Amino acid sequence: MNTTTSQDGTILAYEIAGSGPPLVYITGACCHRTFAPVRQDVKVFATRFRILSYDRRGRGDSGDRRPWSLEREAEDVEAMIDALGGSAFLYGHSSGAIIALKAARELGARVLGSVLYDASWVADSAEAETYAALRDEVDGLVERGKGGAAIRRFLGGIGMPRVFTTMLPLLPGWRRMRALAPTLRYDMALTASPPQPGVAAGIASPLRVLVGEKSPASLHAVATSVAGDAGLTPRTVPGQDHMVDARVLLPELLALVPKGAV
Repeated sequence: MNTTTSQDGTILAYEIAGSGPPLVYITGACCHRTFAPVRQDVKVFATRFRILSYDRRGRGDSGDRRPWSLEREAEDVEAMIDALGGSAFLYGHSSGAIIALKAARELGARVLGSVLYDASWVADSAEAETYAALRDEVDGLVERGKGGAAIRRFLGGIGMPRVFTTMLPLLPGWRRMRALAPTLRYDMALTASPPQPGVAAGIASPLRVLVGEKSPASLHAVATSVAGDAGLTPRTVPGQDHMVDARVLLPELLALVPKGAV
């Protein structure tokens, strides 16, 4: 494990694996760099990239200096890019895709290109209203110190099967996952409103907007909106849901890299 310091003084933990073009992996909610699915993704990506995975602020071995904001999360990405030598590609999953897009807008040529997978804004005002009620429930559970219940309510509320959320406390790593409950407030703040018009406009570096074929219809609508802002068509990844297989995703990441650079 390595550490670096973001602009506001927050200590961030990260790891680097593999060789090749530099890539920063920005995870979504309920994840950290030692989470088993993240480890598996990194193992695959490291076959073709020099991949940096990190604990977003408030998670794992990273600090959590307040106040939180999307701007601070983008500054954290900048610190990760610095750790890779000053420029990098970005891969953002779920709420991490929103952070990747913000960083691509703010950091200019330091971002070589970005892949967004299942960017998880709510799709419209009706979904925003339902999500606001879920957000209130989750926030109340966190406030009362019921982190495990907050994680399970959040995951159930966004469509995870009941059998999965019921079994969570029996899985390895549940204690570390439960400790992430306060950061749900960050992810839910990121995703509580539909993407603003123009959110992806004016980004100079290459951008790929992906959505899983089996992902919810609302995420397809979001992908269409975001890609349209950038003058793009979203790419539907065949056979995949929100938990995309890294082996399927790897060619999508490689498509960003100029020929001869891998």
